[in-house]
Amino acid sequence: MDSILLDTSFCIRLLKSNDDLHQNAKDYFKYFLEKKIEIYLSSIVVAEYSVKDDPANLPLEFVKIVPFDFFDGKTAGEFHSILINDKDLVKEIGRDIVKDDCKLIAQLFNRNIQGYITKDRKSFTKFFSPIQASKNFAIELIDLEIPLKDFRGELF
Repeated sequence: MDSILLDTSFCIRLLKSNDDLHQNAKDYFKYFLEKKIEIYLSSIVVAEYSVKDDPANLPLEFVKIVPFDFFDGKTAGEFHSILINDKDLVKEIGRDIVKDDCKLIAQLFNRNIQGYITKDRKSFTKFFSPIQASKNFAIELIDLEIPLKDFRGELF
């Protein structure tokens, strides 16, 4: 993996020192920097993060901002149409969440970003799988709840 897109849930934990997953977020961020993995931050994530905090607090000097453009919009619409037929999935997760995450998946797809880190991996996997099967592409989903040492398979 040479590139990663950060989810809003990751950004919140990275900057919230009293969060249970703060240390995991710090460890992963440090790992990405040490391994020279390109770190991407979507303008969609910036908008979501801005609801609770000033996005200028994000580590902007270490990330590449990915604007949501026309091609992302077109791809997100295609991805959303794949999922909209699964009424149970949309009802279970929520229409707005599915719509917003389709935008992030479109950015992953259009820019060939290889990884995505989120606290919400379980729900993300539910709607990523049908899109992945339909479009035949893969990304490495990293669950923020799994400590870095476990992700890397380290014993200590």
